[in-house]
Amino acid sequence: MKKKFPLSLTILGRKVKIKQGIGLVYQGLPCLGLCNYDEKVIYLEKNQSEQMKYETLVHEATHFLLELSGISQKLSEGENEIYAQIFTAFIYDIKDHL
Repeated sequence: MKKKFPLSLTILGRKVKIKQGIGLVYQGLPCLGLCNYDEKVIYLEKNQSEQMKYETLVHEATHFLLELSGISQKLSEGENEIYAQIFTAFIYDIKDHL
């Protein structure tokens, strides 16, 4: 039986909703995921494979973790993106070995 995609997750003790939509845009460009820190929501592009949705979720959850922990305020936007990319790659490189 196929697992249902999660509707929320908890990051640093805070419930973050997960919503899917079509045609997400960030700074005028199409994107696969977005965070709304004020509303505590991660938006995922619905039109991507299940594998890509999970990878995008890990990526956006990392952004949330960096934001909620206060680390993102010490990083440039580029550095923040690098951390999220590295963490996403790391999780998917080791997931089959756990």
